[in-house]
Amino acid sequence: MIPFILRVSMLLALAANLASCVPKPHVADLRPAVSGILLEDGEPVSGVELFLGKFAGTNEPCTDVGEIVTVSPEGKFSWAPIQAYRLTDSLINAVATRGTLTVLCIRHPKIGVLIGVTLFVQENNPVSLRLLCDVAHPRSNGTGTGPHTASAMLGQAQYCVAAVDQPHG
Repeated sequence: MIPFILRVSMLLALAANLASCVPKPHVADLRPAVSGILLEDGEPVSGVELFLGKFAGTNEPCTDVGEIVTVSPEGKFSWAPIQAYRLTDSLINAVATRGTLTVLCIRHPKIGVLIGVTLFVQENNPVSLRLLCDVAHPRSNGTGTGPHTASAMLGQAQYCVAAVDQPHG
């Protein structure tokens, strides 16, 4: 027969071990807050449609239209962040190692569909971004550092540059 103190100690150790496997709740940042301006050769442009690519992780993310982004006559646009309440999957797949892609697409009546920017944001790092987009000036290099970056997909040109604002959370 196992002494009472030993049984309690074993139960406490077992409980502590099980508690370390319990998913930890958190708020996941699934899309950053964005504000920006859309230009053509430095001037506000009309007749251009902005939308979020429906399948951000593909080679052609602007093939299918997701959410439409409204553009003012002055070329200004914005969208709110999306957050969701989630549980950490495991210690191997921790929140700090996961992120989401958002692709801003530009449909120009004369040029066609362009990738404005591909945004990557880690789930545990809320961020606000300001975009400056000019459909007359493609860029090939990404911007941003750390857990939030703006870049081109597979070396494709992008037409927006990003500046990181203070975290919104």
